[in-house]
Amino acid sequence: MLNKNKYLSHTIRIFIGCVFIASAILKYISIDAFDIYIYEHQLFNFAITATLTRLLIATEFVLGVLLIANLCIRFTYVVTFLFLIGFTLYLCLQPLLFDVDINNCYCFGDKIMLNHTQSIIKNLVLMGLLLLVNIRFYHKRKYELAVFIVLTLSASTAFMLIDAPDYIYKKIFRTEVRINTNIYEKALHKTTKYDTFSSGYQLICLYSTKCKYCKIAAEKIDRIIKQNQLAPSHVKCIFWESSDSTEIKHFFSENKLVPLDYALFSIGEFLAITNGKMPVILFSDKGNIIRSVNYTGFSEKDITDFLRQKPAKGSVVF
Repeated sequence: MLNKNKYLSHTIRIFIGCVFIASAILKYISIDAFDIYIYEHQLFNFAITATLTRLLIATEFVLGVLLIANLCIRFTYVVTFLFLIGFTLYLCLQPLLFDVDINNCYCFGDKIMLNHTQSIIKNLVLMGLLLLVNIRFYHKRKYELAVFIVLTLSASTAFMLIDAPDYIYKKIFRTEVRINTNIYEKALHKTTKYDTFSSGYQLICLYSTKCKYCKIAAEKIDRIIKQNQLAPSHVKCIFWESSDSTEIKHFFSENKLVPLDYALFSIGEFLAITNGKMPVILFSDKGNIIRSVNYTGFSEKDITDFLRQKPAKGSVVF
């Protein structure tokens, strides 16, 4: 039965629109974690995943704005309902089809955590509320199509560029990091790990256990290694000496990473090598550093090609 209360219908419509906008913004705030979560479904490579996550967020945002503004409401109503049905079916099938964490489905990013069951309930509640929205309380405006096109293009462009996927970011910004190879060599010689860190093709990751972006880089590399069935022994870590073994173990465990072999450098040497930048990812060919980048400067293909003994493109300027 249609809701005949105009004000109740408008209130519910605006509320649902606000939920969609909040969902889009909170996902985007935690976009790196959301990218990794979707990548773990093992459907697409990292570049495609990062593109699709941003387009999904843009879609949610546009639907939210259209609902609040009462624009293209018949179209928006149907798409919103299909959107909710689609994601509810996905959540129902998720445990059967995908080996991913169901403690947080990232409906609201990692800021408001809803588990698998809570997300399904949330969608069912929104669908129930949507049934109370009476689209008869809507009058078509002549400029709606133009607004829809501009809004869709603007939102898609903004979400693709403000926090761009790595393959776009690399084309706009410099991702190479200057390092001091002389100090790196000397510091590595002081450890007992020189031989293991200088054999074959390896990624050497300079991390701080407290650095947010180090954790993002470590998660990304870990998932790429797992999905492409590469040997974890090809990835090594370097921390500075103030990090004790407990902190380092926690760094791996809290981010659900495969524990990696690591070496410790003094704080002074670490900062002199990286010029204070973290994280820094080194592409090491038998001990020769042929490339050094920040956490946005490598792609899935860069890593897989390099560790499968295909030269990674690009070189670092020392």
